[in-house]
This record gives sequence, C-alpha cells and structure tokens, in this order.
Amino acid sequence: MDHRMSRRTGLTAGALAAAGVVGLPAADAKGGSGGHEDDPAPDRSRGEPHRHPWDRKGSGKTLRDARPGAVGLDAEVLEQLPGIIRDGLEHDPPRFAGASLLVASRAGIAYEHADGYALRWQDATTELPEGERIPASSETIYDLASISKIFTATAVMQHLEQGLLGLEDRVADHLPRFAENGKSEVTVQQLLTHVSGLPAWIDLYSARPDVPSRIEAVLTAPLRTSPGSMYTYSDLGLITLGLIVEKLSGTGLDDYVREHITAPLGMTETMYNPPAELRDRIAATEHLDHHGYLVHGHVHDENAYSLGGVAGHAGVFSTARDLAVLAQMFLGGGRYGEARILQAGTVQGMFTDRIAEVTGVGGARRGLGPELAAWYYHAGLTSPYSGVHTGFTGTSLVIDPLTDTIVILLTNSVHPTREWSSTSVTRREVSTCVAHALGVVPEKIRGGWHAGDADASSATLSLAVDLESSAAELRVDLFAHLETAYDILTVEASADQGGTWLPLPGRLEATHEESVEVPDGQITGWGRRAAWDTTFTLTDGGTPLVGEVQIRLRLRTDRSTRGLGAWVGRLRVLDAGHELFDSDRSDDRREILAEGWVRGD
Repeated sequence: MDHRMSRRTGLTAGALAAAGVVGLPAADAKGGSGGHEDDPAPDRSRGEPHRHPWDRKGSGKTLRDARPGAVGLDAEVLEQLPGIIRDGLEHDPPRFAGASLLVASRAGIAYEHADGYALRWQDATTELPEGERIPASSETIYDLASISKIFTATAVMQHLEQGLLGLEDRVADHLPRFAENGKSEVTVQQLLTHVSGLPAWIDLYSARPDVPSRIEAVLTAPLRTSPGSMYTYSDLGLITLGLIVEKLSGTGLDDYVREHITAPLGMTETMYNPPAELRDRIAATEHLDHHGYLVHGHVHDENAYSLGGVAGHAGVFSTARDLAVLAQMFLGGGRYGEARILQAGTVQGMFTDRIAEVTGVGGARRGLGPELAAWYYHAGLTSPYSGVHTGFTGTSLVIDPLTDTIVILLTNSVHPTREWSSTSVTRREVSTCVAHALGVVPEKIRGGWHAGDADASSATLSLAVDLESSAAELRVDLFAHLETAYDILTVEASADQGGTWLPLPGRLEATHEESVEVPDGQITGWGRRAAWDTTFTLTDGGTPLVGEVQIRLRLRTDRSTRGLGAWVGRLRVLDAGHELFDSDRSDDRREILAEGWVRGD
C-alpha cells in the first residue's frame, strides 16, 4: 500500500443503513463475469450457482505473448494507455520519472509499454544531461516496495500448508520476545490482515544502531490499539512475519523466497539486494538530501535498508514480466506450469476478505496478505475479489479474477523526491482503461446516458410526467459501478415543482442474479458487472404520487477515487400498466434533461 495514500475511514454499516444506501450485492459464494478458458464456471444460463472466482483447480497455465483480441481485450481501447502514461510523465510535477506497464488476460501478455526514464535526475532539482539518462524499458528492474509483502505472505502460507504455522497461532509462541508490551495474544492472521493493533511504522534506521537492536525494536513495539479492533496498515506486522519465516525455515527470508517461490517459477529477474552489475537496468529512486546521494541499486525503504535490504515488508526488486508470473501463479490456483507454489484452497483463502466486520461498509478489505476491492487503484476493475498490492515507490499489481486479467504498473514515482505527486491517479486511469478494453460495461447499455467517471462531480437526469393512478412506477435499465459508500446514485421524485425531493423505493433484477431491494432509492458499490432491470414505485412513504411529478436520477462522486460510473439505458414510466413515458420514443427522449450525463453512440 502507498504510505502517502490516506484512506478515509469507512462509514459503518449502521450509518449507511440509516442513509438508505444500498450496495449492489457481492454474494459471498458467487462470482461475476469472466472465467477460465480451460476451467469454465458453471453455465449460468441453466441457473446454476456461480463458482467463487478464486475457486481454482490449478490449470498450470503459463504466460505467452498474445494479440489483445485473442484474449478478450479491445486493442483500440488499449491504445489509450501510452497517452495515460505520458500524461503522468508530463504532469507538473511529474507523477513518476519512468514507467513499465504490462497487461495480460487469459494467460496472454497482450500489451506492454514503457516510457520515461529509469534514471533522469541528478538530485531533487537538477536533471542529468540527456546522454547520462537511462530510458525506461520493459527490461527495467523496479524496487517493488510493499508489493514485497505478497512474497512474505506467500512464504507464510507455505508454512501454513506444511503444518508448521497456524492462522490463529499466537505470534509470541514462535517469537517469545514479541509478547512484550501487551502483545501476547496477537495472532498470525491479525498480522497478515493488519488488525493486530501495531503502529504503522517506527523509525529503525536512525533510532537504532544495528540490525539486532532494530529487530528488538520491532518485536517489543507496543500496541496502539487492541488486537482485532481496528485496521492499521503496518509494516511492523510484515517484518515480524518475515522473522517467523526465517525462524521456521532456518534460512534468511531472501534465500527462502528464492528457493521456494521465485526459482521454481523461473523468476530470474526477481531478487533482494540486486548485484552491482544490474545497476544500469534498475530504476533510480529518491535523492536523499541529508545524505547527499541518489538511491540507485538498493532498496529505497529506509527500514528495509537498515535491516540489510531484506525484510518482510520491502526489499524485492523485479520486472513487470517477472511479476506477471507471480500473478499468473495465483490465477492458476497456486500452480504455474509444473511448479506448485500453493494449494488452490490456500490461494482462495488468501484472496478472501477477513476484516469487513472491523472496517465496516466502505472500509478497507484484506485477505491473508492481498489488499482487496481497493477502489483507489483497482478503479474500473474493482470487485470484492480484485487484489493485490501497491508499493510506495510507485508500483502496483492488480489481478481481476473475474476476467483472469493482470495489470502491472511499475514506476519510480519517488525519483527524485517523494514530495511530488502520487501515482494513484495514473493507476486508476490504467485500470479503468483496461476495464473498458475488457468490455466490463455490458454492450447492451453502453449507448445510454453515462455519468460518474469524474471526481467531485454531480449529474442529474430528469423528466416530468402527469400521474393519475395509484400504481405508477419508474423502470430503468441500469449499470452501476460506484465507489462503495462514497459515490452514490439516488433515484427520487418531486410532486411540488422540485421543492421537496423524495427517495423512491425500488427493486433491482438481472438474469441469474439475486434481486436487490433499494428501500430509499440510493445505490452504490460494484454492481456485480450486471445490467439491472430496475423498478421504482412512485410513492411518498407508501402514498402514491399523483399530478405533475418530476423524476430524477442524481449521481454524485466524491473528491477522489471512482469506478466506471453509471449507465442508464431505457427509461419508462408506467401508470396502471399504461406506458406513459418511454425514452425509446424519440419525442419522449427529447423531454429528458441531462445535466452532467452524456449519451453514448
């Protein structure tokens, strides 16, 4: 996770219920669109249950180069990606100095792009002469920063499979010193899911003189909150897990990861402490003014550096292609080719949320290591099942199991300084572009009105009708993919010329999906990537609205982070079964007032 990204505290379930906001369903045992080519989901046309998208048999598929169209991606849409990267490079100040991007789907690497410089700056204010710069390429090796946590989590899960470790094991049973300062009951799972109560960070590199004293500081750090009561993203928890791996395996974390994860997967360009001869291929990071030198070739994270470059929270370097192999291993149910890294059930467990009861509706979601449903960088690919992680240096890895898609964006956003802008805007734009290339928005509704693809926006879609009976209803063809709890679509009506707006109760239905009740006309969430047939009753607390009634669909987004937005297709008003209004009729369509909504082709 990017330390600069301060996520808002999620609204509680009670607060959202009081506000009448309904998130479109996640359905614990159900998936969404997409699936494997060789391992298809049950046929939904026969009404069979959807298999969980992380319920994988382990096909062992390996990555190959592929044309976008052959793996379900629109090549024309993907051609927008270079412009997105270029915008990040040309932003003032630049969001990053260089970037390597990879998109794969159905085990096919369909798109790669690199731009900018692996090395551009001499210090925080001075650019190198052109001849001394190093262009970024698909071969550039990046400091993955916190994506390293996924390697540590994978190592932990391997020990779990061997019976050497349990999720409910007390950490202190493996590292007795950890019991100090009230931590005796903290569990392995709480470390993996960042609900242990540990602080996010402590200074190891300047506050302690050597590695033993720094490890002691980690193990004896006091809790900030009681275990299991609050989500606090913590480097200390993953450093501790790395120490457990070292104790149980009898080897260094770097040696363990190489022997049991990267070497079996053939990830020859993934390593801790890269050798000096690779320096010209490594993306430079920050110029440290107080030390007077540029970090180039060793880990950027100060605490990881102070621990010798190997730690559970940071330290791994890799290329986009190598990292894609790790991602494909997860999509393969723990298997890549002949290499079995994890059991399929272990992978599903890693990518299953464990903290919703702690964080509430709209809060963070975590599996056993992976970050899930992270709207701030999954963006258009967000679902309850999407993972995996970001890194402070400007790296991100996204897996969408609903379409078997991998999106990797590696940048050096802290080159030459961490004081410039965050990479998350570019991360979102890339993920959303890939979502459109996958056709996540159902084709049948793309020609309707669209809104909600900009931050801090407001849009209304309005019409007026004269109602006479007690059985009037609004019917809408709807697709919604809105950041849970923060971007909200409201369906409402007014019987007093807009003086008072009343939320309309409704019901959402889609083929082979469970129906959803919308008691107060407000919709948020990922929408299960379905086009919904929605019906809203034109009533005020059960009393029918009559006479001249104005109807509007009002969409508001907050100041940061968004999904694909909302699409509205056909709009109809039925009064006692009589079709009073139908947007498919050109005369009626002209009566619709669209403010902030844009109609498609």
